[in-house]
Amino acid sequence: MSISVIRTEKIGERIQQLVNAVADGKNTIFAAKLGINEANVRSYIRGTLPKADILEKIVITYEINAHWLLTGYGQMLEPNEQPAPNPFVLTAETQFVPFITEHLRLLDKKDEKIAQQAYEIGRLEERVKELERQLQKNVGDVSTGDTANVG
Repeated sequence: MSISVIRTEKIGERIQQLVNAVADGKNTIFAAKLGINEANVRSYIRGTLPKADILEKIVITYEINAHWLLTGYGQMLEPNEQPAPNPFVLTAETQFVPFITEHLRLLDKKDEKIAQQAYEIGRLEERVKELERQLQKNVGDVSTGDTANVG
């Protein structure tokens, strides 16, 4: 059995709630703290969808729940999840092993290709040397060979 939640609230309505909660209902205060134009805030409240960088600024600047801002689910001031760990840091919590394993597999594949190319280059170099020897022999045969006797 699944439970469905009906949500009628739009992102513009959530931004208006946020303006009311954190900027005393004043778009100019809300916009100034974000470093954007007040007209943009009015536009968002009327239904224009903010770009991702603006949504990120809102979440970070006002420390609100990103899930709530985007979907309307959850609490406005519920803490956000911690940022994703740096995949280059070795900790038990990161997924470094699959990351490095995939890269090692790719490096092995590249090494195999390089080895094949090196073999092919060596084969071609031997072929060039053989052709040069044949050319030198043919040139030598022409210069010392059949000379017309006039006489």
